[in-house]
Amino acid sequence: MTRRLLIALTQRVDVSQTGERRDALDQAWAAMMEELGHVPLALSNSVGSADGYLAALAPDAVILTGGNDVATVPGAVNPAPERDRLEEAAISYCKRQNKPLLAVCRGLQMLNLYLGGTLEPAHGHVATSHAICSDILLGIGSVNSFHNWAVQSDGLAKGLVAVATAPDGTIEAVRHDRLPWFGVMWHPERPIANPAFHRGLVGAAIEGRVQEDFLA
Repeated sequence: MTRRLLIALTQRVDVSQTGERRDALDQAWAAMMEELGHVPLALSNSVGSADGYLAALAPDAVILTGGNDVATVPGAVNPAPERDRLEEAAISYCKRQNKPLLAVCRGLQMLNLYLGGTLEPAHGHVATSHAICSDILLGIGSVNSFHNWAVQSDGLAKGLVAVATAPDGTIEAVRHDRLPWFGVMWHPERPIANPAFHRGLVGAAIEGRVQEDFLA
């Protein structure tokens, strides 16, 4: 790392008892960005022009964080169409600018859908942990799991390459075949085995060097 980067993080939408729609982000993300030597920036979901917003902020990298089902999946839990729109704009920004993108849990689901892939219901992946199966993601062990939707191999979008799976065969980590994009279905910001490893993986992802540092 040669300089401090501005890292934009998307936020979940929570609805209060009075109907207020509130953006929210786990404080662990900001702490991790600072530990990595970078500057965290939480993105608002309520802006009118998401494309103009991203262009004005000009982040060096984007993290699509977890929380909320994508609004288009059947029976979506806590859907937030405004978040979907913001994240679509964030992905488009990273594509145009060739910027690093890290997609986490719902973020990987969103990225896969954006690129033309599909999702299937996940079974046994909420509030648990499991092993990771990978021949090329170096150093990975068990991970936490908090998702109701999964990416199957036949639903993986064009341009994404699976680099790790769960024991049930669902895809747990991907890279893009051309852009500096990486995605995981687990939460590196939450309590997890070998946190130093996962912090390093996040740092490599937002600095665009996962391929060089973590993939065989």
